[in-house]
Amino acid sequence: MIDEIRNFLNQFDFEPIIENYESFKNLNKYVICGMGGSHLAGDILKFIFPDIDLIIHKNYGLPEIKDLNERTIICISFSGNTEETVDAFEKARERSLNILVISQNGKILELAKVNNIPYIKIPDDDIPPRLGVGYMLKVLLKIFGFSENFEDIKKEIDVFSIENKAQKLLEEIGSKTIFLYTTEEIFSLAPFWKACFNENSKNFININSFPELCHNEIEIFENENKIKKLKPFVLFLIANDIAHSKNLKRIDIFKKILEEKKIPYESISFKGNQRLSIALKNILFALFLSYYDAISNNIDPVSTDLIERIKKEIKGEP
Repeated sequence: MIDEIRNFLNQFDFEPIIENYESFKNLNKYVICGMGGSHLAGDILKFIFPDIDLIIHKNYGLPEIKDLNERTIICISFSGNTEETVDAFEKARERSLNILVISQNGKILELAKVNNIPYIKIPDDDIPPRLGVGYMLKVLLKIFGFSENFEDIKKEIDVFSIENKAQKLLEEIGSKTIFLYTTEEIFSLAPFWKACFNENSKNFININSFPELCHNEIEIFENENKIKKLKPFVLFLIANDIAHSKNLKRIDIFKKILEEKKIPYESISFKGNQRLSIALKNILFALFLSYYDAISNNIDPVSTDLIERIKKEIKGEP
């Protein structure tokens, strides 16, 4: 896995092709249907294009909204066999909605081919969906008309430096519980961190954002007995050029509170000429940090046994 992470940016060399293009309708309003690692590219896309009309649906069927027929329904399943996404696809097809499928292989890709529905096949790399988010993001960027030079963006990102910083940060964190706090402006990047820690290192991570956490979650730090048991390490993800000035001020005040209570924290500030650059740095940092967290605790960062068990048992398989 470590080699795949180090070479992650090479996924953006992939050139997506829309098959059955003559049937494709880009309606400029979207629903992304996907589960787990397959929908994460949609979360990241919402950060890159904050003004897009995009709903991310993580369930069976379709969202209960009135304008589905005015939207492009993007069904993403990395494997092609995700039960909930296949169900969403079938419901959309029954209603003759505008569908685009994104997948490596599997049932959903076959259904798209048989029914002459537009699809994009992503490379068959033997990697978990969370690590294939680059391929899926490249596809979505194509659909959304992103035309910037990816090579220039890749040159801006020092992968070795990010890996080194992640290793050093992990030494600070140790066995503590990560409380990941962002500002609302970049909170759509946080689910990727959660997925990486949950699946790679099988570890708990709490995510929240400013200013919302100042209206509720901040009070848990008054419960000293509970905090001692949780052993929190607060990690701030900040993009100063994007964050509201009042949110940055809230972070500064909160840091004072943490210092008074002797709770460790660290800040990671992401900068970039474009939001895509900031997003990619975030992705790499989360991948490296969660990978080394797994290795330091002798945990396999690839296997997801409980996820696979539920998938099998829900289908009635032994």
